Amino acid sequence: MVGSAEDLVDAFLGAAAMNMCATRKSAAGEGAVEVLVAAVAAHAQDGAVALPVGDAILDALGFEDALQCAGLTVLRADDPSWRERLPGAAVGVTSAAIAVADQGVVALACGPGSPRGTSLLPPVHICVVQSQDVVATFAEAIERIGARRLPSALTWIGGPSRTGDLGMTLTLGVHGPRAVTVVVIDG
Repeated sequence: MVGSAEDLVDAFLGAAAMNMCATRKSAAGEGAVEVLVAAVAAHAQDGAVALPVGDAILDALGFEDALQCAGLTVLRADDPSWRERLPGAAVGVTSAAIAVADQGVVALACGPGSPRGTSLLPPVHICVVQSQDVVATFAEAIERIGARRLPSALTWIGGPSRTGDLGMTLTLGVHGPRAVTVVVIDG
């Protein structure tokens, strides 16, 4: 499909841009955190930001602390009131297990600490993809995921929830988020 890792990321961003509300690319480190916090703050308003627990990518970025420093309310998946508060969260943030350049889709590994609802219930979902987790084809993604310990569920996301069931009118956000933003970070 494409040559370099950078070409794969560019192909993924191009394909994802056709279906996602927005895509951004950032360098690793502070630059990535700033881009992520800005993306969350643009949608959070007074609502909570839902986060998984023990997400290696988000933890390595110090993302939860950065959100709190920005004055945003964080709702963690281990919060005793998670189930009651998640439907009222403004934004859900996750990381991707893998991204597919051909289709512009991401896969989320769901399980303890990373509930599916984090990406499905808030009206906005922001997904962090590491550049090294972008592969060319769906077959390559399945092969790579199959080589790991499988999660309890994989959620494949190709954009916001869409349905035409209501009077044959396209409606966003009925069965999931109204907007999806993917942020690709290097390193």
